[in-house]
Amino acid sequence: MSQAESSRAQQVADDVVARLTGSGLSDAGLSDAERAEACEAALKQLMEYLIEREGWVAEEFTAIARSLGAY
Repeated sequence: MSQAESSRAQQVADDVVARLTGSGLSDAGLSDAERAEACEAALKQLMEYLIEREGWVAEEFTAIARSLGAY
């Protein structure tokens, strides 16, 4: 993967995280533990989708998630 593709992948991952931790979950009245659980479940669903649809994308996403300590 080129540097430009890697940067774009990082931006997409950042966007996903921002949506998960943004107004959607924070306004839902969830505790920190519930919010973390919801984020983990969403990450797992996303990984399943990526593995089914685009194996190489899943590998890249996993690398990014691991670097963030999320997977």
